[in-house]
Amino acid sequence: MTRMHSCLSSIALCALLGACASTSGPYPSLAIRDAERVSGSAQPVAGEAAEPLPPPPLDATNGQRIDQAVERARKAHTSFTGGIAKATGAIAAARGSGTATDAWVTAHVALADLQSLRSETVIAQADLDSLYAEERLADPARITPTAEALASALARIAGWVDEQDRTIARLAARL
Repeated sequence: MTRMHSCLSSIALCALLGACASTSGPYPSLAIRDAERVSGSAQPVAGEAAEPLPPPPLDATNGQRIDQAVERARKAHTSFTGGIAKATGAIAAARGSGTATDAWVTAHVALADLQSLRSETVIAQADLDSLYAEERLADPARITPTAEALASALARIAGWVDEQDRTIARLAARL
């Protein structure tokens, strides 16, 4: 009996589900309506292409900051160049002497003085790097006159730093 009841229940359920698939009756159709169909096309508005505004000129404040940083680096490089002879002499005098002798200590102090002067040049370079990053982030789409001036100043200082690095490495190798 239970088996027959279960069979009849399954048949009744199938008949009811079949009625749900009917297209007639009070239920709305799930087919796409005319209003839901994609139609038309999006077209850009015709008009003149606006030319980008020219970048602002190098202002006096930024120009002054760039000049000050370059001048600091130039003075440090000049001092560095002036200290090379002293360091070279001290290193030549220390050659062959043992560690912790007066000549050895004097040579290391002279080399440290050169490294200190190099760091002053690098500080000026870092200041300009920071200004350059700010300028490029403010208008990444174009190179402004300020960014060009910064890039030129950075290239000049980078040349000095490279020269100083080579000199320090050469002198340290002699020690």
